Amino acid sequence: GVAWDVTIENRARRHWEVKIYDKTIYLAKSDDEYIFTEGTTATQRIKQIASDWGIAVDSIADTGQPLAKGVHRAKSIWSIMQSCLAETAQKSGRLFRLRMTPNGLSLFELGTNDPVWVIEFGVNFIDVTQKQTLEGTVTQVKVLGNASGDERSPIVATVKGEIDKLGTLQKIFDDKKAIDSGTAQKKAENMLSGIQETVNVTAIDINTIRAGDKVHVEGWPELIAISVQHTCGSPGRMALELATKEYIRRKYYDKESV
Repeated sequence: GVAWDVTIENRARRHWEVKIYDKTIYLAKSDDEYIFTEGTTATQRIKQIASDWGIAVDSIADTGQPLAKGVHRAKSIWSIMQSCLAETAQKSGRLFRLRMTPNGLSLFELGTNDPVWVIEFGVNFIDVTQKQTLEGTVTQVKVLGNASGDERSPIVATVKGEIDKLGTLQKIFDDKKAIDSGTAQKKAENMLSGIQETVNVTAIDINTIRAGDKVHVEGWPELIAISVQHTCGSPGRMALELATKEYIRRKYYDKESV
């Protein structure tokens, strides 16, 4: 990793506070401009960026999904890569994540880790907290078309979810690219969501678990790690924030138009 921030407090003994990132921090802190041709995949685009920047590559999964022409002006390299992965998710349903390994940049599909670790009561559980919220819930999506002049945008479609149960929480899908009605309908349906639920687990540390890994937690269906914090000790501990793949798709991958 890279020691990004160091704070030294001088007392009878010196106390060091060090903030360390893996080397993807350079991708987040560096800007560039890219124009990608239509039909190339996220895999091809990420490999192109890595080659241009001299970034070592470990294992880059084949996303297999052709993307639209991409124009990225003065954006961080990380956000350019993420936008390619978001478009891949919206068009194929497959979720991919970038990681930096000792051998270089890696791209993998969420939940494809082997082995899948199990967290069980009476074995390695310390505590678990389940959080449910309506924050982020969407029960109705209005699809708007292109407007001319000062006129209001035409309503192309209105897609309804669990309104009777949860009330009306509406979002707008602005169809600026004039995509076909079937694709717009599918995108709107993907935006619908019910009660948002995450599971926070503290357990005896398994130091190979990283964000994006699938974890079996007793009492819940298969969950994906959103974030992992490892704490050294005897034994060490880990704090996991976990959610379903659908929750992760809606929250982190469905933010841009198809």
